Amino acid sequence: MTITPQEENMIKALREAALPPLYVLIRIRNEISNDTINVEESRRDDVVKTLEQYIAPLWEDYHKGKNSQTQEGL
Repeated sequence: MTITPQEENMIKALREAALPPLYVLIRIRNEISNDTINVEESRRDDVVKTLEQYIAPLWEDYHKGKNSQTQEGL
C-alpha cells in the first residue's frame, strides 16, 4: 500500500503532537473514511480496512488495561 503525500503529512503532524498511537490510528482512519474529495472510494475502503486491522488489537489492549486499573482500585 502506498501512502499519498497528504496522508504522510497527516501522519507526521499527529506524531509530532506526541499523541498516543491508538488515537493517531483512529484519527487517521476517520479522516480518510470521511474524505470523499481527495481519496477514491476503492482506495478509501482499502485504507480503512487496513487501519482497522491495526486498531482492533490496540483497542482490545487499551480496554484490558483500563479494566485492570479499575479492578486494582477496588
